[in-house]
Amino acid sequence: MTTFSVYKETALPGTLQPNSVYFVAPAAHPDLLEVYVTNADASTPHRHVLNRDEVQAMIDASISASASLDIVSDITERDALSPTQAVYVYVVDASGDATVNSGGATYLYNPDTSSWIKTSEAESLDVTLNWSDIVGGPTSSPAQIDAAVSNSHTHANKTELDLIGQNIDGEMTYNGTQVKTEWSSTGW
Repeated sequence: MTTFSVYKETALPGTLQPNSVYFVAPAAHPDLLEVYVTNADASTPHRHVLNRDEVQAMIDASISASASLDIVSDITERDALSPTQAVYVYVVDASGDATVNSGGATYLYNPDTSSWIKTSEAESLDVTLNWSDIVGGPTSSPAQIDAAVSNSHTHANKTELDLIGQNIDGEMTYNGTQVKTEWSSTGW
């Protein structure tokens, strides 16, 4: 039967004891606890629970690897890359891609399918649309719409129309005078 010794430390000792468990509360991070277990020869920790600095180093390495953006001249140069993980690549002249008329494009490499996925292209920055290319757009021409807007409340007889009103009894007036809507008659 193997007997284990247990040690509480603030730093992992330079010389370790065989078959031991070290609980280390590092001075720099007293709120954390690191655990190390040695084997029979005690030359190095045989197993240990990852500590804060190791976890942070893994996070930093992962972020820096995935946050990179490579810039290449053309599609041929992009295709010559041999990425082993997801990576973004900006291609300055992406016209070698049948879907790009001119200018650059950004691609994401998918390691699961060994393929490039276009995520954006520079030519879309300078988009010029024709009225007829708008799907579901109005059937009126731009000139008809402009005319309707500019004439929305104009009439050749606007001055006269502005004189039409109503008195307190709800009867129609013109220039403040009641408009006669029935014949007035007097007996013969």
